[in-house]
Amino acid sequence: MHSSNYGTAGAGPFGGYDQEQQKRLRARIEQYPAISQEYVRQQQLSAQFTAREEAVPLSRLGVFRVEPFVFKVPAQAACLQLSVQVRGQGVARIGGVQLTHSQLGLPVTLINGSFRQSLKGWTQEPGSGSRVALERLAGGGSGLQPSGVTPAGGAQEEDVLCVRISNETEEGITVLRYEERLPVTAGDYYGIQTELSLEAPLGSGGVCTGVTFLDEDGQPLGPEQSGALFNRPTLTNWAYLLEAAGADANLYKVSGEDHYAARAGRKLQYMLSDMRQGMDIFRRDGWHDDDTYGAVHIGRGLAAVSVIYDQIAGSGVLTAGEIEALLSDLRYIAAMMMDTAYYRFDLETFPDEKGGKRSNWNADRATGLGVYALLFPQEPESAGYLKHACSVVDWQLAEVVDQEGAWPENVRYHGAVLHRYFLFFVLLKRLQGMDYFRHPKVKAMYRFLIGIVTAEDIIQGGHDAGPVLLTPAVGDANVQEKWFRLLGYAAPFYAEEDPQLSAEMVWTWKHGGTPVQDTGAFPLPLVALLYPRPDLPEQQPALRSVHYPGIGYVIFRSGEQNLRNYAIYEASPLTYHAHHDEGHFSIWADGVPLTLDAGTGGYYNGDRHWYVSGAAHNIVQFADGSGGYADGPLQSVCREVIFTDELDYARSLIPDTRAGEYERNFLYIKAGFDAYLVWDRIEGGADSVWNLHTLSTEAEITGQNIEVAALGGMRLSAHIAEPSSPVITAGEGAVGGAYPLAAQQHFRAHGKAGEDYVVLLHPRTAAAPPLRLEPLLCEDAGGGVRVYKISRADGAWFVAAINGSGQSRRVRIPGGVPLRVLGTEGAEAEGGGHAADDTLILKPGMIQIAVPQ
Repeated sequence: MHSSNYGTAGAGPFGGYDQEQQKRLRARIEQYPAISQEYVRQQQLSAQFTAREEAVPLSRLGVFRVEPFVFKVPAQAACLQLSVQVRGQGVARIGGVQLTHSQLGLPVTLINGSFRQSLKGWTQEPGSGSRVALERLAGGGSGLQPSGVTPAGGAQEEDVLCVRISNETEEGITVLRYEERLPVTAGDYYGIQTELSLEAPLGSGGVCTGVTFLDEDGQPLGPEQSGALFNRPTLTNWAYLLEAAGADANLYKVSGEDHYAARAGRKLQYMLSDMRQGMDIFRRDGWHDDDTYGAVHIGRGLAAVSVIYDQIAGSGVLTAGEIEALLSDLRYIAAMMMDTAYYRFDLETFPDEKGGKRSNWNADRATGLGVYALLFPQEPESAGYLKHACSVVDWQLAEVVDQEGAWPENVRYHGAVLHRYFLFFVLLKRLQGMDYFRHPKVKAMYRFLIGIVTAEDIIQGGHDAGPVLLTPAVGDANVQEKWFRLLGYAAPFYAEEDPQLSAEMVWTWKHGGTPVQDTGAFPLPLVALLYPRPDLPEQQPALRSVHYPGIGYVIFRSGEQNLRNYAIYEASPLTYHAHHDEGHFSIWADGVPLTLDAGTGGYYNGDRHWYVSGAAHNIVQFADGSGGYADGPLQSVCREVIFTDELDYARSLIPDTRAGEYERNFLYIKAGFDAYLVWDRIEGGADSVWNLHTLSTEAEITGQNIEVAALGGMRLSAHIAEPSSPVITAGEGAVGGAYPLAAQQHFRAHGKAGEDYVVLLHPRTAAAPPLRLEPLLCEDAGGGVRVYKISRADGAWFVAAINGSGQSRRVRIPGGVPLRVLGTEGAEAEGGGHAADDTLILKPGMIQIAVPQ
């Protein structure tokens, strides 16, 4: 029992650590520089919020919201004019306006969109009796993004300049009109993001943005189009205060100073009240964009506020009435987490990603409820809640986590679920003696996180730091997410039970930059101070090429200790949080990222058109009949994977409805060449386009070649062997990852219906010459068979023989040189596809790589 939950003087410690560990907490901060740095950051965060709390109440600390308006540009439109409209009686504040080309994910530059230069570039059209004025608010921070994504740290020290608009009458309409005409592309999607604040609703009106489309002559194409009216108060959201409240509680535990506990207590009272109100609306209205009040985020929040309360409850700063009110709020929130009218956790299959037993939402809901039950054991429902939480985790480990340990959505949600499991498992082990860390699937989840690491990225590491391992962006993920912190948190729990796993976790954590701070939405600042152990033994895991069939990742590795060269290929049977990226590949060479998955943007802020689209990925798209190219399927079938010392190979069927049959072959040819060959076998269907994105500063297109200058002094050559006379176009598109470049160059090779693509990709240093590709004439080849010779400058070469026909073929390679087929180690010569002297036996629809014997 934790008497601290009921405010008893001299209360026991937080359930996650005992008295001795609590005494050692200060010593840990002094002993480990990374933890000391994190503790200083938490001190600064607490001080920032305290300074702002002295100027404004908690309800006014984070009052801005980012409201999106996404629209499609009509035909014949050449530019647009935008406006912000405030309708109805009351006061509204506008903190800034951004415009995004949604189909490229790139911002459109606005002069003074932030109002930092007063109202330069804007025209005021105030209604009768209305007033427009600049106002400087004390603090204010960044606007809360839809889905509750708030930057870590929350607050900003600088004051916020905004436009205050006051309408005196219900009929009042005030318009801020952006003066410049903004060029747009007809048929594309754009999004306006307006940072706004309302203390109270504007009568029956609200705030909206509007766009007027103009033709090439500057004439309007119809009336102004407006987004939906926003008309609800924007008081501080509970999520905005969560990290700061956790920092306050930590400072109290380390220093023993009651004023820190009082700060945390004030925030707790506000947060729990806000949670309740939002959950009531969420239950009444169903799911909506502001999902900070949905089961996934409330689950995360419930765990965090339970920890914070448990840390400060014994301080004596809370009155008996305040304690009872807090406990009542917690009971209410916990009870609603079991209400299927709020969240359908009873469904084994689910109608969308916001419901069901399988969802990451349910993992966060259940573990949050479990943490609450463990820290509040005297509550009448706690035993039932704990049993339920364990049953959800047991079911998910058995039915959702696959045999390789992957949570079947993407890296982002694998990390998110594992993170929420972690605190629950820590408390179960300490308070109930239940050790989920020993569970084979839990171990597999950590091993999966280790197994997918990229090459050691020398660009992400920067000039002042060494290269760092990353988790790849596949689907709904970004490479800069610091999931390796989870390995640092959990490694101590395996130090005795599985020392090899612990050592591999520590090695990966350290080579991933030794992240300590808990980042992302709804952090747990306590775990960063309490659990990492940099002094634990470390051991490099055996990283090699690997296939994770359940989640669809095929990873190719080579170079020193398999840490220099890396490619990841997407061939997924899943559709969770899916992007249209089947067959996509990302490549690092010599530790430099050359071509990346675009990553992911915000869920509801208008930029996801790009990130989820096929155009944002290195895939083939087929014409949709309206002049554009359609997104492909959300899943594919991996037909074959081969890993050898000299050749890695993946082949997948991508069932695009606009192609008769489409199969992608992706080959990594090592054997001294370190080149990639992509063969897209396409039978029938529509015209198509082959997408290639490069993280590069400049490029040259000559005939069938694309030559790009990448970061870190690297180059990437793309030789398009098929189609034989391709039309190549160039553009750019956004890429996540906190790289020096916010956009990748985007190349498109265009093909006719039924034409295959054969592309050689050669990463190399700036001083190294590119590989040379030439077709070979094989007289006995027959229809559908093509042979290419790829040569190095020193004369070394290999051949790529492609059989696009439906029959087996024997092909004699010119020159009479005996050949050895790569990727067939250990196989019998004839049965395994080895060459007999200079002759290759090609199965239908297959490709072979052969080198001189």
